[in-house]
Amino acid sequence: MNWTIIVIVICIVAGILFTWQEVTRADRSRLAWRIIAVWVLVASLACIILPIYYTGSAYTPADHPAILLTTGFDKDSIPAGSRVFTTDRDIQKSHPKAIWWSSTAQASKADPAIAEIKVLGYGLDQYQLSQLGNVRVRYNAPPAPAGFTSASWPDQVRSGEPLELQGTYHNTQSKAVKLFLKSAGTGLDSVNVAPNQTLPFKLSTIPKGSGALVYHLLALSGSDTLSNDDVPFRIEPSRPLKVLMLNASPNFETRFLKDWLGKNGYAVASRALISKNKFSQEFVNVDKMDLQRLQGNVLQKFDVVIGDLSALKAFTPAEGSALRQQVTQKGLGVIIRADSSESAPSWLQTAFLVTSPSSKAELSVALSLQGKTARTSKLSITPSFITSRSNTQTLVTDAQKHTLSATTLAGAGKLVFTTLDHTYNWVLAGNERDHSALWSLLISKAVKNNNYTSRWNVNSPLTSVNDKAELTLRSSTPPTGIMINGVKVSPLQDPSLPFEWRTTYIPSNPGWQTVQWGNDQHSEWYVHPKDQWKSLKDQHRSKQTLLFASKSLKNTVVTKQIQQTTKMRVPEAWFYLIFLASCTFLWVERKFVA
Repeated sequence: MNWTIIVIVICIVAGILFTWQEVTRADRSRLAWRIIAVWVLVASLACIILPIYYTGSAYTPADHPAILLTTGFDKDSIPAGSRVFTTDRDIQKSHPKAIWWSSTAQASKADPAIAEIKVLGYGLDQYQLSQLGNVRVRYNAPPAPAGFTSASWPDQVRSGEPLELQGTYHNTQSKAVKLFLKSAGTGLDSVNVAPNQTLPFKLSTIPKGSGALVYHLLALSGSDTLSNDDVPFRIEPSRPLKVLMLNASPNFETRFLKDWLGKNGYAVASRALISKNKFSQEFVNVDKMDLQRLQGNVLQKFDVVIGDLSALKAFTPAEGSALRQQVTQKGLGVIIRADSSESAPSWLQTAFLVTSPSSKAELSVALSLQGKTARTSKLSITPSFITSRSNTQTLVTDAQKHTLSATTLAGAGKLVFTTLDHTYNWVLAGNERDHSALWSLLISKAVKNNNYTSRWNVNSPLTSVNDKAELTLRSSTPPTGIMINGVKVSPLQDPSLPFEWRTTYIPSNPGWQTVQWGNDQHSEWYVHPKDQWKSLKDQHRSKQTLLFASKSLKNTVVTKQIQQTTKMRVPEAWFYLIFLASCTFLWVERKFVA
């Protein structure tokens, strides 16, 4: 039974009881008036509890929209005489003139005359914006907050691989701020941000341990701790990846890459053409096998193939068919290194159009790698660039945004195409870090995942206590028996992506949360305390609000005065007056009228 019916039933019962009292009184004079007063009293009480609406025209001055205060607003920016609202209890306490809304949905429900809102401060989150409905939003983003304005790190790393945390820090102080990554009181990496500077930063370390861990990122100013934020992630067991290298001829690039792969624990099998139909074969961290003929039973032993384009084109028809089947049906990844091959086009390169300028002189350029904020040191490259297409993803670019490495899907597998052919020069110059970063990126984008396990992913990595979190699972079969922290939830299947399942959950406690489903399957995700990553959340809300406001006003024509026909609520004051008048009549009639 809903609230409206409950109120009506209670009022009717009360009216009947009050009427019975009046009817059974010995004095039956003015009985009709008394009964009318009783039912007017009951009706006015019901109207006070339940809102009464009527259809009318409301005018809203475009120059004076309603003001919605959010975290970080400037008191001096509030226009005089404006109607002021907020959804934040703390703001309402510090600014008593602001009317408190339990949700932004009240913009169109509690006060239908509001057609436009001006948001002050760092704005609203996506859920609050979605509740505004058709109300227009105006928003001027304030200056970036002091502190972290961006930060990202992988939610899982393989054992032995580095954890890299990248972001931007906005220092508004007159002295330097030290960013400090630590674990259990031990410093792992740090960087200094100069006074009144905004600095892109990168901190890295190789985590020790296994399972779910939480590191801490501190911002220190002298002896003061400006912030202390959690950095949660999981360490996954490392499985040696098996790499097959295929080369048109022995060369320095192959030699240094093979050495790097072997040193980092990869299982490597290498085949290089030394003369017609004769190959040299080398094996690192893997048992020897026959690579003379690359049939399906050989290719299926590997996770990724790294090959010169000409070597891959030189496959026999049987080998070419086996490779294509392993890629498109079994998920094998292939990294293709462009060379001077001029034979017929191959399916391996159809998604990648390579162009070369008229000048063939080598260039020395710094590279931008996907996921990295800082550029690499300079590298000599052959000026051959990949044309970006809708079905490819750019991985590596130079300073002029020319694409040097890209990837695309090929059935169940992935193809990575690169024109970089002198990366060993980094190693010769003692710069193994950039060499490692480049090849780690290319291999991670190509490698097939044999040990894939279903895992619930959270829509926002910075979910806090009492935030609404949306979790997504990709699974070919419907998940069953889903429980989050022991509470059963029911997921919904995405209508456009039938292999995706979604559910929502509002956590009440910080820390690791556990999702269990199916046959003992489980996954973990992290919830931050409410006061962590404050500046980052403020910046994120500001960007969301700015985007929402631009879309809200894009196709709206605003005149000096806006008229809208809408439901208007009858002011409660009228019903209070009627209620008081009825009570007064009944009291006076009983006490003073003979």
